[in-house]
Amino acid sequence: MAIHSKYRLLRCHYCNFTQTIIETCQNCGHSPLLSQRIGTVEAIEIVQQAIEGIEIEQFDKDRINSAKKLQKTIERFDSGEIQLLVGTQMLSKGHDYANITLGIITGLDYLLGIGDYRSTQKAVALMQQLSGRCGRAKEATVIIESANREFFAKYLDNYEVFIQDELKFAKDFYPPFVFLARILISQTKEAKAQTILHETVAKLQGIGTVEIVGYGKNAIERIANKYRYHILLRSKERIALLKALNFVHRHDTDIDMDPIDFS
Repeated sequence: MAIHSKYRLLRCHYCNFTQTIIETCQNCGHSPLLSQRIGTVEAIEIVQQAIEGIEIEQFDKDRINSAKKLQKTIERFDSGEIQLLVGTQMLSKGHDYANITLGIITGLDYLLGIGDYRSTQKAVALMQQLSGRCGRAKEATVIIESANREFFAKYLDNYEVFIQDELKFAKDFYPPFVFLARILISQTKEAKAQTILHETVAKLQGIGTVEIVGYGKNAIERIANKYRYHILLRSKERIALLKALNFVHRHDTDIDMDPIDFS
């Protein structure tokens, strides 16, 4: 559930379930309930309180929801009408900002912690992309917030070193050196989902050419009243992986070859 402070709503971005923000715990009665994560709106409020008269624009999907709004915002920023853009990863997506003299990047540590073998790729790429938005017309300073200073500092000015380190990490374990497949199980009754999971794992354990990397609940455990489980498989031979998937496939499961989404 994502907090939308402006509208006082909690919304699931997967199934669009929406409810008003609750301030009292429905289980223990504790009040008030507070969010520890700072979103775009909260960040803007903090800056406005600290710097009187600054003109700030919110730059995320809630605010920039059309090409016209995007273009207008960039034009106002380039002209100096807006002094600060505060937003999400949208800020890094190829937009050309001519006059940036200060860039501040937060949240990279969150990317390092996601359950995805490409997490370091995503974090370093975002750091490079956002840094690249700065200093195009004038000299600029980039400040990066992180508890992993040594990791990011190593790759600040040398992306080639990161590529070499990432190749060593991926060899023998992740694409493009091996093949992955993900079996997805989604059921309205959790007991049935668990039964399908364990039956499928039992069948796979007898296949020597395919490795079961792991299995269990999805990162997003439930969407639209369906309980979600998965099994991640790995093999150096694509044909062997396909044969194994064909052996265990059933009509109430889905298969994702070479998965890039692990939620």
